[in-house]
Amino acid sequence: MKKNETSKQNPLTGTDKLKVYNLVILDESGSMSTIRNAAIGGFNETVGGIRSAQEQYKETQEHFVSLLTFCSCKKHYIYENIPVANVPNLTTKEYQPCCGTPLFDAMGFSLNKLYSQIESDDNSSAVVTIITDGMENASKEFSGQAIKQLVDKLKAEGWNFAYIGTNQDVEEVAMSISIENHLSFTYDDSGMQDAWTNERKSKMRMYDRMNQDFACERQMTSAEVKAHRARRNREVRNYRDMGEFNNRMTPAHIQTLKPNEIFVFGSDPEGLHTGGAAHAAVTNFGAVMGQGVGLQGQSYAIPTMQGGVETIKPYVDEFITFAKEHPDMTFLVTPIGCGIAGFTAAEIAPLFISAIDVPNIYLPLDFWKEII
Repeated sequence: MKKNETSKQNPLTGTDKLKVYNLVILDESGSMSTIRNAAIGGFNETVGGIRSAQEQYKETQEHFVSLLTFCSCKKHYIYENIPVANVPNLTTKEYQPCCGTPLFDAMGFSLNKLYSQIESDDNSSAVVTIITDGMENASKEFSGQAIKQLVDKLKAEGWNFAYIGTNQDVEEVAMSISIENHLSFTYDDSGMQDAWTNERKSKMRMYDRMNQDFACERQMTSAEVKAHRARRNREVRNYRDMGEFNNRMTPAHIQTLKPNEIFVFGSDPEGLHTGGAAHAAVTNFGAVMGQGVGLQGQSYAIPTMQGGVETIKPYVDEFITFAKEHPDMTFLVTPIGCGIAGFTAAEIAPLFISAIDVPNIYLPLDFWKEII
């Protein structure tokens, strides 16, 4: 029977949106005291990113946050399945590093518990992040092999895992417990902060993929949904290298275009192309005065001179769909909205997360820096 014919309700929420359970397993062993403040600040910023995702995808997603911290003298939830809007800031009062690193026990305990809570819900997905500054050295209940088997089982259910570490061969350790998505960081405050920043960006890309997939998943059976998510997790890497996109950077100054290239600029919705890139589009690339949206000559207009970022997003989504439908064209996106419209790259770039995997869309360097 199809999911849209009998939609199971989640026992924790009773709704039929996609419930995204964000579980962070954070090392609280003694060595983390060196980077304690960065760990706390980075977690709080990550929660802020999840809040942004909740607002952006409020029609299709509900986000919940769990934070399990662990050392050899304790493993405990600071937050467990709390709606992201209700998660308070983590402070030094709750996070006090000490003792050893029973990583396998922390993973086994929290993964099994979350699985028991959401396994009966077809409309749920789990996103697990493990952050540690050292290798396992104190577990008593779970072995590495047991954790590998558990992770493999949950990945087959469509769960997504990421391993972030330092002071170890991060790739080797992550792969030993069957986690392909991994990131290494430098053992200092700056390195810890960079790791959280990369984690936040990777999660925003993931939430965007989930949003794109949700409509089609509602027409699938439970088994089909699990297989689809597991396949997507295998195909997509969460952490990316800027070098991958060097050949998809929009030139800083565009004077001429090849026959298949399209100049993408920020416009006034009424098509008053009188300044900045819009003026260049009229003068050089066929933009039409009075046409504020879409393809015109060798240019494409995205309205940015109205409202806030949320009013620009539908036009960006429409553009990305158009680019996918026209693979014979190459779209050179200028820093739309970042001139007289008054927005920053940090505000506009996340609107283009879906463009990462669209090979004929080129973005400005400042946009890539924000989303990769």
